[in-house]
Amino acid sequence: MAVLGARQGSGVLLTPELVLTSAHLFRKDDVVEVTAPDGGGPVLCDIAWSGDPETCDVALLVAREPVLPLAQVPPLRWGKCAGWQPMPRCQVLGFPRVQRYAGEELEAVQVPGTLMPLAGRMRGRYVLHADHHPPAPVPDGSPWAGLSGGPVFAGPLLIGIASGDPMGWQHSSVESVPLAAVIADSGFMTALLDHWRDLPAFEEISSAYPEDLAYEPAYAKAVKAAYSRLEIFGLDELGPGDWDLDTAYFSLEAQSPRPSDPDPYGVPDPLGTPEPLGAPEPLGTPEPLGAPPPDVPEPRRIEDLLGSRPRTVLRGEAGAGKTTLVWWLASHTVCRTLPEQLAELDGLIPFVVPMRSLAARGITSPTPSQLPKIARLPVDRPPDGWAGRVLEAGRGLLLVDGMDEIPQADRELARKWLAGLLRMYPRTRCLVTVRPLAVGGDWLDQEGFEELRLLPMGDEDIRSFAAAWHRAARLECDRYADEHWAKRQRARLDKLEPELGHEFERNSVLRDLARTPLLCAVICALHRQWNGLLPKTRWDLYSAALNLMLARRDAHRRILKPEGIELTADESRQLLQRIAVWLVRNGRAELSREQAVRQLDLALRGLRRVRAQGATPVVLTYLLNRSGLLQEQAPDSIQFIHRTFQDYLAAKELQESDCLDELLLHAAEEQWQDVLRLAVGHCGRSEERRLIAGLTAAADAAPDREAEWPLRALAAHCALNAKYIEDDQYQQVWAGLKRLLPARDQRELHSLGQDVVAAIR
Repeated sequence: MAVLGARQGSGVLLTPELVLTSAHLFRKDDVVEVTAPDGGGPVLCDIAWSGDPETCDVALLVAREPVLPLAQVPPLRWGKCAGWQPMPRCQVLGFPRVQRYAGEELEAVQVPGTLMPLAGRMRGRYVLHADHHPPAPVPDGSPWAGLSGGPVFAGPLLIGIASGDPMGWQHSSVESVPLAAVIADSGFMTALLDHWRDLPAFEEISSAYPEDLAYEPAYAKAVKAAYSRLEIFGLDELGPGDWDLDTAYFSLEAQSPRPSDPDPYGVPDPLGTPEPLGAPEPLGTPEPLGAPPPDVPEPRRIEDLLGSRPRTVLRGEAGAGKTTLVWWLASHTVCRTLPEQLAELDGLIPFVVPMRSLAARGITSPTPSQLPKIARLPVDRPPDGWAGRVLEAGRGLLLVDGMDEIPQADRELARKWLAGLLRMYPRTRCLVTVRPLAVGGDWLDQEGFEELRLLPMGDEDIRSFAAAWHRAARLECDRYADEHWAKRQRARLDKLEPELGHEFERNSVLRDLARTPLLCAVICALHRQWNGLLPKTRWDLYSAALNLMLARRDAHRRILKPEGIELTADESRQLLQRIAVWLVRNGRAELSREQAVRQLDLALRGLRRVRAQGATPVVLTYLLNRSGLLQEQAPDSIQFIHRTFQDYLAAKELQESDCLDELLLHAAEEQWQDVLRLAVGHCGRSEERRLIAGLTAAADAAPDREAEWPLRALAAHCALNAKYIEDDQYQQVWAGLKRLLPARDQRELHSLGQDVVAAIR
């Protein structure tokens, strides 16, 4: 903007009322006005602070009314040169004498040039060498007169205030006062804070790569587009099924381990000496297992814990909300919209690394240049070396999602990659998500990681989550073209929501099923679909969810024979089971189209009705488009929407194909244990006895406690959830576990699971 006083100059608007300009343009008792090209005319200003023109030639003006509306004043970013190399593509803006037209009318100018950080260092100045031919000399001064006070920008960063035209350079150079020097003046900061509390963060720019700053807004836009929407289970009956992440996001509680323990799972077992183990009481909401030791931190919201931890391993059960948190952090970090607790992360550049995608693409140790490409964002390729420069400057946020979704044999290689990357770029902040038992407690200790564990949702959280789900469902109704139908659906939701709340209060088993966001969303969706009825067990819940997605959804939406194929829920389930069990057997989370077609070919040998409707690739396309369970997030990379459904279907396939011995063979492997827990719910009476006997025998033969404990825990889980189990086998299972109690540390305790812990009490 133009600054009008005893001398005409230029300035830059910080807020609608604050202007930064040059001090040498006026004295403190001068009348000063400013005017913006898009404003309503000159506005009177008061001089809040003025520096010494010889040392800090900057002044702060306070306008007596807004110069521009707030909406027309974009957020300002401040910065300084972090190096000494010439910085091209900088510019200074203002209203110089050389640009005037029609006599003395003011006109703005942009002077592009190369900033020379060392050229004015002895005098505390930046020097910009103009790219174009300098203006012709004038007889009575500099042709740049009037440019004083104009802002100097490096990309989007304000880095200086124009102050002079150095002699001897034939007007090809413009000097400026570095903004860093102004900020360092205590008098200026006192005056500024009197009028502006919400100051922008101060950023560094490498002098050799200003094109990075031009690229970063495009990258931020792509991150926001990719991670700001989330699928909400059960909301796709009236629309696409995804919603703004801020609507879907739910803040969860987490807990850090005991500070004095070197192993995050080293908390002494609060169970102490167990009570005599008879038949367990009916399961309800697990009670706290005694008061926690005094030095165990209290649970807090995850946002309150992450901000103070530069490097975190976040453990959470399947469906606990780990990926949702990663997406929420990515979309808000890059847009500088994180809450106050996470202010340390605001403005960092997020790199989301979904480990399942790396495994599918054969990438084991991504380089910095690969990090922006892994998520396949809709943005042009970055400038060469950009990601490395971001990490080097400490501006990166590495979000490594799903370390458990790569084969166990590859996790040590992944650890070495991550450790090496962080040693190379030690100022990089990092969050790693993983299931509770996928890696050891000291897995990343040497790299300075701290452990956090996502906790199951408490009763109040379940109520809050259900309320949020129903709010999102009402908003989803707005997408429906028929307003009369949408109104009926909203009224139905208004009736169902309090009914579900009463059901949660009355039914402790239902509350136990709803302890994770995924399963709580499934319950909300089924309660809506079944008009108030609900399944009674975890297996009934999964089965009903699959039936909802595989059969009833298209029928409800009156979609008949899409892709020319019509499958029953059981036919779709049979096909999906073959894909799921292949993924489990191969320790994979994704597979290619060719691999998927090969597995479907095997399944179609027994599905003549499906085979008659189309070729195998057409059937695969149908499952991708219509099942709601498979997705192709990247070309030639197919995966289940959630690993829980993959494990459930794999367990069903192993049971149906009489492969329980295969399950028992892998019982000690972490990636198979969730499959085994789910398998017992599919088994018949003789299969249950066989499975539990196999686990008990394997535990009896285990060489040490470390190998025996998870097998005893699995056997106890299966015994509790078996539909039919005779007393002698039941007592044998609990006697075997009793011999190992109490749990030695928190890791062993967590491996039992909530239902076993509740039964022990």
